[in-house]
Amino acid sequence: MRKLFLFMSILIIGLCLLLGCGGAERGGGTIIGKVNNTFQGGGVEGAAVTLTSEVTELKATTDSSGKFTFSGLSTGIYTIMVTKEGFFDNKVEVKVEEGKETNIDIGMIVAFGGT
Repeated sequence: MRKLFLFMSILIIGLCLLLGCGGAERGGGTIIGKVNNTFQGGGVEGAAVTLTSEVTELKATTDSSGKFTFSGLSTGIYTIMVTKEGFFDNKVEVKVEEGKETNIDIGMIVAFGGT
């Protein structure tokens, strides 16, 4: 009986080390955003979105409804710069936390004589 208990204990510990006992694996934080036309409403399609921190620079382009996503981000403060011809640029800061989604809406103002 004692040998069986020892064998089962070693087996369980080995499986925990092999598969990980710490719960679900975390993939970092995620930013889910939408770029909106401040005055006319609706999403801004094709806006260039640049995400920067002290160690990271990522780029994305908004889809047809103005949405973008950055995932697998380390915890920290990030700067998001959004640019699109015909609009004034907009820059915002966002805090990312491990294992959490951060939702953000970014407004853009049509430049004088723009679209």
